[in-house]
Amino acid sequence: MRIFSALNGLLLAGAAAAQSCSLQSNESQAVNYGYALSYFLDRFYSSVPVNQTFLSSSQNGSNSQYFTNFQGIQRQNRLGVRAVQQLGSKLSGWTPQNCSFTFPSASDADSFVQNALHLESTVAGAYIALAGYTQAPEASFLWARLAAEHTAHAYYIASQNQTVLFPTNSSSLVPAYSPGYVLSNGTGPGQLGSYFQGCVTAPPVPCGQTLFIGPLTATLGANVSASAAASSSASLSASATPSPSFARRFF
Repeated sequence: MRIFSALNGLLLAGAAAAQSCSLQSNESQAVNYGYALSYFLDRFYSSVPVNQTFLSSSQNGSNSQYFTNFQGIQRQNRLGVRAVQQLGSKLSGWTPQNCSFTFPSASDADSFVQNALHLESTVAGAYIALAGYTQAPEASFLWARLAAEHTAHAYYIASQNQTVLFPTNSSSLVPAYSPGYVLSNGTGPGQLGSYFQGCVTAPPVPCGQTLFIGPLTATLGANVSASAAASSSASLSASATPSPSFARRFF
């Protein structure tokens, strides 16, 4: 009987552990933030006449298949919005927060392409970091998947505008940007705060500690203010040469 009691205790402990890994209400800020990232890009592409005539006037527009590929990128962004909505539907009472964004101006096709590269690479880095701000595997899986998606978008766009994407002197993986830094005011690499206009807030730090993002890994440390965490993560990420050289070329 003692053996069965012990087994029952282990099964209950396992069930409790599994339950604690499910999506909880305290993840709602992370889901809101993740949704805002995808929705922002979806609205960005909808704000520009992404058609054959407009894109053909860009550099390499005649042989880059911009029109077909940007149509596909738009489609992928819409699927990203839908995916985060499906994740959010598992949170009781969660509703999508459709922000009113501003967007970088694009006077011609070339500036639009550069803006798309900047935003795609920033959102990719934002999703990479967001995976460290959740404890639910289904959420971290989606953030990792979206990070890969937008990294692919950024590298495709960059490949049409430069020859070297992987410099031999790299000392960093793909840049990652903490939520606090992404939402800080500015329009530089990794920053979207000027476009978001305070619509969403950064999710709470994981495990009550600060996630410091370095060029290769991230580490948990003593908790500090959101602004200090953002600036620390940003400075660590910027301390090494970013792997994708397009981050230096355009910005």
